[in-house]
Amino acid sequence: MTKIKFDLANYEPVPEGERILEITKAECKPSGKPTALHVTFKDLQTNSTILNRYDFNSNGGLTAMAIMCRIALDLPNAGEFDTISDTPKLIGKKLVCEVVHNQGSQPREDGTFPVFANIKKVISRADDVATISTAVTDTTVSPRQAVIGNDLD
Repeated sequence: MTKIKFDLANYEPVPEGERILEITKAECKPSGKPTALHVTFKDLQTNSTILNRYDFNSNGGLTAMAIMCRIALDLPNAGEFDTISDTPKLIGKKLVCEVVHNQGSQPREDGTFPVFANIKKVISRADDVATISTAVTDTTVSPRQAVIGNDLD
């Protein structure tokens, strides 16, 4: 038997607000006759992840999946999603998403409650630099801003 030690002291969920998330993994499960789409999103600024499960047997799950797939894959409004051929096309897509935090209901051993990051809304694709720069606050200083006086024009 292997024992795994969990250290959640340094765990930070994806920050709240508009974030650029890249789809790094997408799988329909179980294989054969899938009942859900499992998607892993990575925040491009912090490398934290969000795991989403879109349930095919839930109207809410299907609606959220339809919106995400329509935006990520440029599908028409009444388009179809093929679980075999379209699922791999999701990988690598970058989306601007609104992330919210929800507090868990089961306290940890130390009495604190866990915080979970969830995607509230998929806003758009993040294909161009303009979208990325408005969705994520960049804390680095550009070379232009680093020049004393900042009078380069």
